[in-house]
Amino acid sequence: MKKLLIQAIKFVGLSGIGWVLDFCIFILLGFVSVNHSINNFISSWGGVTFVFIFATRKVFKSNSKIPLWAKYVIYIVYQFLLISLASKVLGFVDGFIVANITWPLIVKFSGIIAKIFITPFTMVLNFFVMKGVIEKI
Repeated sequence: MKKLLIQAIKFVGLSGIGWVLDFCIFILLGFVSVNHSINNFISSWGGVTFVFIFATRKVFKSNSKIPLWAKYVIYIVYQFLLISLASKVLGFVDGFIVANITWPLIVKFSGIIAKIFITPFTMVLNFFVMKGVIEKI
């Protein structure tokens, strides 16, 4: 249990850095595109690649004979599915905010608010999937 907790803390730290990278790209994409779902889909790849690279070196230990590049391919397929789903949820949350909230400032930043809302869910899923891919496969 102690090992799992230490891994989770390290992973949250790395994921936080990855999320800042993702978030900055997301905001920059907002200057050229108003489609928050597409912006999220594009921006997420920088963050997840950063997290994979550093988490495989600093958090998780691979003891299998499967090469790291093969595990990265598995992780990328998983991320494609998760990012696709998260982008749809982000679009839904963004639309919900725009349709139901009347405060102009909140509506203006609805995409950012939606991204902040979905991030904890994707981060927890990423921890357990990455742990499984790196340590169990």
